[in-house]
Amino acid sequence: MTIKKLILATITVIVAQNSYAQYAADALRFSQLRNSSTARFDAMGGSKSAIGGDVSSLYGNPAGLGMFSKSEFNLTPSYNSKNNDINISNLSGNGTNNSSSNNLDLNNIGVVFFTKTYKSKDLNKGLLGLSFGIGYQKRNSFQNNFSFNGTTNFNGLSDFFTQQSNDDLENGFPAAPNRLFSNTYFAANQSELTKYDNSAKRYLANTFADSDQKYTVNRTGGTSNVNLSLGGNISNKLFIGASLGFQSFKYNSIEKTNEIGAILPLANKIYNVNYNRNFNTTGNGINLKLGAILKPTNEFRIGASIETPTWYSVTDNYSESFFNNSVVIDGEDSYPFDYSFNTPIRIEGGMAYFFGKKGFISADIGYVDYSSIKFNSGNSSEDIANNRDINSNYTNTINFSLGGEIKLTDNYLMRLGYSSQGNPYLDIDDQSVISYSGGLGYRFGTYYLDVAYVYSGENLNYSNYQLIGNKQPISNINLQRTNVALTFGVRF
Repeated sequence: MTIKKLILATITVIVAQNSYAQYAADALRFSQLRNSSTARFDAMGGSKSAIGGDVSSLYGNPAGLGMFSKSEFNLTPSYNSKNNDINISNLSGNGTNNSSSNNLDLNNIGVVFFTKTYKSKDLNKGLLGLSFGIGYQKRNSFQNNFSFNGTTNFNGLSDFFTQQSNDDLENGFPAAPNRLFSNTYFAANQSELTKYDNSAKRYLANTFADSDQKYTVNRTGGTSNVNLSLGGNISNKLFIGASLGFQSFKYNSIEKTNEIGAILPLANKIYNVNYNRNFNTTGNGINLKLGAILKPTNEFRIGASIETPTWYSVTDNYSESFFNNSVVIDGEDSYPFDYSFNTPIRIEGGMAYFFGKKGFISADIGYVDYSSIKFNSGNSSEDIANNRDINSNYTNTINFSLGGEIKLTDNYLMRLGYSSQGNPYLDIDDQSVISYSGGLGYRFGTYYLDVAYVYSGENLNYSNYQLIGNKQPISNINLQRTNVALTFGVRF
């Protein structure tokens, strides 16, 4: 790594700390999955480790492919709606805001090809069939838009730029305005939000305590994968499978803070500025999944799978800018950065009990240790710092799902489900994700239609900048997701 790249990478990581260890936060963001399955299993809470015989096995336990007796194709489009109930702390005024967004998406599309094995002796023992499948799956969606506003009190942009400028050291002291590394911080100084004290060699906040702020956040992107899977049937008792996954993600976030206030010492000198942060991150990775399903009796099944870490290569383009709407003063900084990281191992297991041909009930449990995420940028000091952040802020989770299906008639089926994804944060409470789901299925000849409704809720925190002691405005967001998925399939 050249000296220029080393300095740039170091500054990039320092800047990222303003958003609560951004690279560690991103590594968690891109490791978390909200598996979208076929509508059948979405309606049952995603509980599918021990079921099999469904295209969703491409994205769950690949051993389920061994239960196919015909080839099959299906696709699942979906409608997604997000509603944000926002409570604001460290920001007075409205107190509560509400915003929503929605979009159409493709949850998954897949095909499974089944072939019998040719045997000359016992037709019910040994390897009886093989199934190969390929499928695309959306594993997570980052799509969300929200906004909120209020009034600051000693926690506005002046305080933030003062804090950051004092951290930009030169010869042990904060750098003079014309020697600040950041064009953004220099533009804030030229707009008189900060004042440089030559005698004390430090920056001072230069605005009145109260200012009006408005935040606007627009996020797009998601995580997806293409899976190549193979499953086998051994004596109609043991089913085994393996899957090779090619993962990718794209994350874009445009986060704007508009602030209007007064410059010291005269309250009639008004400023109107924007501070923007733009995140543009892409990554590609690969993983392997192995699975097995045991059917000791016709009624009872046990399944388990293990997914290796996904080894990601990441390109991150972060930039921030400052624009003074009152006079022509602006500044922008870009911090391109390449790194790699690996997600945690994922272990899942489940059981299912079948009531003849009338239906079944299924339960899954999974384990993920997010503190085992490993960050690597090629710079040892940065890697140690980020991995320390990961290890000290994240923990292991237990995920649980329960679902069932009942056959109403020869053509109609009904399903219900529940799932819980554990809290990955070590010291932040109430960050689990709870989902409730239900749906219907219709069978007609070799074709079928399934529809699922999934409602989930989770709590998030957001700040566009960071102050010592977490005194910056913080939005506590209750994010409610609604997903309606429709699967069309055909057996051939």
